[in-house]
Amino acid sequence: MAPIRRMPHDVLEQIFIACLPAHRNCVMSAQEAPVLLGRICSSWRSLSLATPRLWCRLHIVLPNSDRSPSFPDLCISKIAQRLEVASTWLTRSGDCPLSISLERNLYPGSDLDPQEKFLELLTRHILRWQNMRLSLTWQGGQRLSELSENDAPLLASLDLSLPSSEDAWTWSPSSILHTPSLSRFGFFVSCKHPWNLPLRWSNLTDLLLRFSSWDGQSGFDCRTAQDIVSRCHMLQRCKFIFEGISAFSPPDNMSYSSSLRVLELQCYRSPIRTSGYLFKHLSLPRLREFKLIGSQDSDDPQDGDLGGLTSTLVSCASLETILIQVEVFTKPALIFFLESLPSTVQCLEFIAPSLGWEQHSLDDDVLQVLEAGLGHPVACPALRELTINVAHLLSDDALCRFVVSRAPTLRRVHITFLREKQVDILTRLQSFIAAGLEICVEYRDPPALIHPRFSPWEGLCDYDSDPLTLSSDSQDSRGWRLSSYGG
Repeated sequence: MAPIRRMPHDVLEQIFIACLPAHRNCVMSAQEAPVLLGRICSSWRSLSLATPRLWCRLHIVLPNSDRSPSFPDLCISKIAQRLEVASTWLTRSGDCPLSISLERNLYPGSDLDPQEKFLELLTRHILRWQNMRLSLTWQGGQRLSELSENDAPLLASLDLSLPSSEDAWTWSPSSILHTPSLSRFGFFVSCKHPWNLPLRWSNLTDLLLRFSSWDGQSGFDCRTAQDIVSRCHMLQRCKFIFEGISAFSPPDNMSYSSSLRVLELQCYRSPIRTSGYLFKHLSLPRLREFKLIGSQDSDDPQDGDLGGLTSTLVSCASLETILIQVEVFTKPALIFFLESLPSTVQCLEFIAPSLGWEQHSLDDDVLQVLEAGLGHPVACPALRELTINVAHLLSDDALCRFVVSRAPTLRRVHITFLREKQVDILTRLQSFIAAGLEICVEYRDPPALIHPRFSPWEGLCDYDSDPLTLSSDSQDSRGWRLSSYGG
């Protein structure tokens, strides 16, 4: 008998559970666990079906529909299939708390919207809801608003994507948003008055909110964001998405947050000015990670309030990780930003889309700012990790010079080029690799822009081949999602 067949079932169960995706929910696919485990042999199938913890996480994609004459029948069939699989999946989960993500991406005007059937299925298990991410229509949001805080006693995280303002319906004071156990909340909707949401704000540790104002008149602006941070006394991780024009009225006083560890700002307009405003009026003594996503705004003054942003970052004595989207900065601004970062920064990550790279600011001159031994003060002297995803204008030689100059302290480098290899730098760096440097240099072709229909991975970070596609959180503008959301 093979040794694997003599392994105790409880040990094999733990191995099965370790095979599940660690960063997201499981998908309806035979290419990965838990479904794959049941296709190995009959004994593994029996064990996997009898292990509820394998089936308590699920990602559901509502099949796309279009108006072509030959497509609706196929879509109807796929809807029925996924509904049946989801029902069976949840039955196998026994009494385990559930982590579920529901992705809706239907063509406008489609009359094949299966959301109601899936919501009906999910609400039958509402007592076990723990981590939920729901992309809903207006009708789905209305149905959710009718649920009370007592309906979902285990609910710890809720991530909602809705198509219209929360003013379209009324959240009662005792709605599901008021559930005492809710500590992680994401709300992707064009809302104007966040205080109308009946959340227990002081309980929140993770928060994602979208600020939308295309006329500059919305009350949901930078000042509101500042107020939210100051009122959420337990807030540790926060992401704000600003769409349109942000208001920059001076606040009454400085706001203070002693608990916030991670802050991400995603700005479709004026990213530097918006982030500079917030940092000038927020005191974040324990901030460890800052992310800034967006692009340059041609209608905004060149580089906005860059001095306001950098001067405040220097005061964050615990800051260790910086992630920025390179389109936010012009080349001179990016150099100034790096030179102004506090000496505590250990991890730098630059991200860029695969298209429209001609205007990118990250090139050999920028990387040279991080090189040591050039006769000028080196930026980020404590740097241990550098990630660039993706690089367009950097040369292999510049990367090699940087690694050699920072080798004594550098521990990890991960670069993705969307071009062919020019120089084999790994050969030159063998001595540093042998000394413990972890380096990964990838050369890829530009990603495909069209994904196959009916993919069960749609809406997940695994689905987007372009790492910067703000899919909808993360993935839509929710490219960033709280890892604990289970999405």
